Amino acid sequence: MSRDEKKALIEALLFIENEPVEYVKLIKHTGLEQAELSGLVEELKTEYELRQSGLQIVEVAGGCQMIAHPRFGLVLSQIYGVKNSNKLSQTALEVLAIVAYKQPITKTEIEAIRGVSCERVLKLLMEKDLVVISGRRETPGKPLEFATTKNFLKVFGLRSIDDLPKLREIKEMEFEIRESGENE
Repeated sequence: MSRDEKKALIEALLFIENEPVEYVKLIKHTGLEQAELSGLVEELKTEYELRQSGLQIVEVAGGCQMIAHPRFGLVLSQIYGVKNSNKLSQTALEVLAIVAYKQPITKTEIEAIRGVSCERVLKLLMEKDLVVISGRRETPGKPLEFATTKNFLKVFGLRSIDDLPKLREIKEMEFEIRESGENE
């Protein structure tokens, strides 16, 4: 199979799937080695970018996914409507952020950080497949530990939990936003 045929096969596999396709699955279906597959995916990403395609390939949740380019998001949402209107409340986002940055973490630890009960919010986040019970803490009472899911990575467009912005970066962004707001 030629290099172009291999890229076309990868493209077809990504196009058919509505979800991120894990590299393991791509390797299985293409018969390519990890290094060659990664190189071909990078080439496809570059080609899409250079020709300003309406599509792009993103690496998310341990795999790749073909999506519409974000610059067409407004137009596409006007044509097709908002795909996912299940927005999270500020409280749910706070709990989700705590779990994401401190995982594995217990309900008691989350409540100590927030200062209020979070049982209902944790249940909601589990129903939305953003948080999962990841085990039990080896302490008295053996409390449940919570962690984020692969779906969390997909929803937030992350390859892995390591792609979360560092807390230092977030604080710097807040300062820049505040600073630019004062100058207006």
